[in-house]
Amino acid sequence: MRTGGGARRSTMEPKVSVVMPVYRPDPVHLAEAVDSVLAQTINNWELVIVEDPSDRMGREVVESRRESRIRYQLNEQRTGLARQHNRAVTMSQAPLIARFDADDICEPDRLEKQLAFMEAHPEIDVLASLLTIIDETGRVVGFRDYPLVHDELVRAMHRYNPISGSNAMFRRKVVETVGGWREDDDRPAQDYEWYSRVATRGFRLATHPDRLVRYRRHGAQIKSMQLRETIATTLEVKRRYWLSKMGIAARLTYWAEHGLRVLPAPLIMWLLETVRYRRSG
Repeated sequence: MRTGGGARRSTMEPKVSVVMPVYRPDPVHLAEAVDSVLAQTINNWELVIVEDPSDRMGREVVESRRESRIRYQLNEQRTGLARQHNRAVTMSQAPLIARFDADDICEPDRLEKQLAFMEAHPEIDVLASLLTIIDETGRVVGFRDYPLVHDELVRAMHRYNPISGSNAMFRRKVVETVGGWREDDDRPAQDYEWYSRVATRGFRLATHPDRLVRYRRHGAQIKSMQLRETIATTLEVKRRYWLSKMGIAARLTYWAEHGLRVLPAPLIMWLLETVRYRRSG
């Protein structure tokens, strides 16, 4: 493992940089996330981890996996998710960047399949995937499907974010053109704002038809703790980028979401998960 952004470059140039912001991680979940990258079926990747200091650090988990392709940066103070993400992207070296959260799990062939797709489709700038939903223990509890092609993904963005925090791979040129995540707003939904910005700037989106990431649902997630704020910022993104383009169904969803904020948080979570996730079994 290499520490800091000034570390010597690997002798094998990576084709994919996996970027992982870390803050107050569950040590078991973080270990599973890092191990799932180490278990990838291709070798020409790097994992760039940027951690903010907290009372529950992940550095020991990372350092116990001594691997030259892992690059670790510990910030001196709390910077927030957007700055962590942007710093990891800046530190990364590859032309393709894969987002990955510290509590999810990559399938072993995630990077291989997304890399092959991006090489076969140079017109695609951002590639998501389908998801398997797991709980805190790793048990499969559902599935999440997304539209596969650009036009359908853009229409879906009128209603929700069809690209999760962990399933996206994108070309470096996208960041160089539109900039990174907004650092002037610490509220949730930075990823939805960024993908909306990317789509409205003319970049092309797609979804890989396989389930390449196991996405963990648990009570400690930011969206559970800041649910009403997430809804409010999501509505702001919709007003800024999509409201004038919405059809009737998307507008109905938009106005229904305004009403969600008055409901109890557990009921909001249940309603959202009922709509978004297909239960297993």
